Amino acid sequence: MNSLFNRTDLKCPMTCNNQRFTFHQMSCCICNSKSDIENLTNLSVVYKEGQYNSTIDNPGNKHGLYSLYHRYGNLTFLPINICNFNGLFIIDFSFNKIKSIDEILCLTNLDTLLLRGNNVHYLKNNTFLQMKFIRIIDLSFNKINSMDPGFLLNMNGSLFYLSLAFNNMSTLDVTNALASKQQYFCLVDYSHNAIKSITNELSWKFRTNTSLGNGGMVDASNNSLSSFFNAKALRFLGFENPLFIGRLFSYGFDGRDNKWNCDCNIYPFAIAAERLAPTMTRDYFDVKCFTPYSLKDMSIFKIIKERRYDGLICNLSLAEKCPPRCRCIYQPAIRNRTVIECSSSNLTKFPSVLPHNKVLEVDLSNNYLQNLQIQFGHEDYYDRIRLLNVSNNKIHVLPRLHLFRLRTADIDLRGNNIYSLHRSIGELNPCNIYLDTIIMQCTCKDIWLQQWLPKSDSKCNKNVQVLCRFEGQLIPIQNMTKKYLGCRIPDTNVIWISTVIVAAFITVVLVSASIFSFRFEIFIIGRKFIKYFRGTSYPLTLFYDVYIACDEEDEKIRLWLTTHLLPTLEVNNMLKVFWPCRDSEIGVPREEEMIHVMSNTQTFIIILSEEYKGPVRWNEKEWKHAWHNYTHDLNREIIIVNYDLLEANEIAKQYLGAFLRIGQFIDFSNHKKSIEDEIASLFTKQDKKLKKLASKKCSYSQIDDEKFPFLKQYPLYSVFRCKT
Repeated sequence: MNSLFNRTDLKCPMTCNNQRFTFHQMSCCICNSKSDIENLTNLSVVYKEGQYNSTIDNPGNKHGLYSLYHRYGNLTFLPINICNFNGLFIIDFSFNKIKSIDEILCLTNLDTLLLRGNNVHYLKNNTFLQMKFIRIIDLSFNKINSMDPGFLLNMNGSLFYLSLAFNNMSTLDVTNALASKQQYFCLVDYSHNAIKSITNELSWKFRTNTSLGNGGMVDASNNSLSSFFNAKALRFLGFENPLFIGRLFSYGFDGRDNKWNCDCNIYPFAIAAERLAPTMTRDYFDVKCFTPYSLKDMSIFKIIKERRYDGLICNLSLAEKCPPRCRCIYQPAIRNRTVIECSSSNLTKFPSVLPHNKVLEVDLSNNYLQNLQIQFGHEDYYDRIRLLNVSNNKIHVLPRLHLFRLRTADIDLRGNNIYSLHRSIGELNPCNIYLDTIIMQCTCKDIWLQQWLPKSDSKCNKNVQVLCRFEGQLIPIQNMTKKYLGCRIPDTNVIWISTVIVAAFITVVLVSASIFSFRFEIFIIGRKFIKYFRGTSYPLTLFYDVYIACDEEDEKIRLWLTTHLLPTLEVNNMLKVFWPCRDSEIGVPREEEMIHVMSNTQTFIIILSEEYKGPVRWNEKEWKHAWHNYTHDLNREIIIVNYDLLEANEIAKQYLGAFLRIGQFIDFSNHKKSIEDEIASLFTKQDKKLKKLASKKCSYSQIDDEKFPFLKQYPLYSVFRCKT
């Protein structure tokens, strides 16, 4: 007590030590503490000129702590010399006629102030602010109709009891129900007033670092409070996050015997309190409903225990977008719905506005709605409708547009004279629509209903039934054939022919696309087959056997060529090789020389690498002319060496990538045998074929010599004859 309130005179009863928890021990001490100060000097009040001019008389002329008792007197104002007695410890002016107590703020040692049954009208928030030792203030049974906000919130002393019961207060500020500078208090009593609402005149806000101490009991019983606090009301009272209200767990609020309206605002707190309800056994929790009539005098805890939440509803007003001549209720316990009851209201059109809640159930039955096609406009509330009852109206035609906006709603259209169904209704689930039986003149355009209507074994097959007038009978549309509906039946042969033509066209397109995509691969493979079956023709005499195309700026490639490949081809295999890096003539235009040399070369070796650093990409020109010679002469060959292990899609020219895709290349990562030997072996195979062919040609030439000896006289003969 001394550490919390700086009061060495307050003593705590020994029985409080029997409490199990520290909080309960402190509460017991606060509410039962007594001061051990004794031998107070009793003072008296003397009237000088009636009750308006009174003074305090000290018969013993002692200076110390005093007590002053003057009950059932005629004091209208405090004694004029009251500030001369700063040692006043107890004042009891109960049942006088005092109207103002502002002058009492000078008594900084006051412990107890009893002013029951006076005529005080107003209470300022600074009257007791400097009284660090004030412990009990009793202003009950006065005529107080208002008090400054912040009275209790800013008290920083040892105020344990504050009673303003039986006054005329109509509002209570939230800052007079919470204490932020005192850790504990025992009771703040506002009971038996006329309080209707809780205010927040100072716009006080609860912060995460706000301390509200351990509180005490706030008695607001027997007032006129009616509305429970929802999230919006809590934000108004300074609790931006509703979870912050948990900081008031150690407080007690007695709200019994008020005119509580048990509406939808109770529902979220009731759900949150379900687990705590069995442990909340204090009597002040027994708050009972005053309205509605179905829940009158029923305890809120009984509602929670029995989960009687259906009756917790809120009536919405015109300001909350409830349509005129309609009754709107918000019922969170049932699908969080808002019911708009407009049945039998003589309406001829849809309401222009509806409440802004998410789940709307609209009852427009038994009215005079006629043309839904006009009524369905662009109002956004259709997306929020979950139930639409327009039964027993004057509707003949369903709207052709906007029906899809009701795809999540149950729609009751029974009792209307509907004679046609537009195809747009097919966007809705037939199990969510109630139309009963519709009799209509069916046409071929209505054949879609056969697929849309529920099957005969469906639970909702009776929701919608469509009967067609046909030859004086009513036949279900499911039993109507295309012939009966007047549909044109197409010729089966025409269908088959059209199908075949379309399939053939698609096949041609697909094959053509495939041939175009793989045209280079097809050419290379086809060329090999032609050479295999046709045989190799004897080529003209060409000056070079090999032309090497590579990135001449790559030092590693140049090193490999000079030390491995060129010696193997030229020395070991006696092939004549042209390598532009080595063999180009100075001063001759390179492209002209390239064209001339490549037109006189048998085989082109193309070495693929990642990048080319030269100013002109000669490699692509070499590829172009190599491919040109390759495609125009079956005797020419291209050998691809994948030096940097490129993928086919990484090569700029698709025709070179085709060699990689069909596997006709030399992989530089293949270590099974020497790369240069593998290249040389390709020339060996080619030489064998040419020699075989040459022997055949020589025999033919000898035969020609025997038959036509006169040809020897022509100079060109020596160019074509075989050398034996």
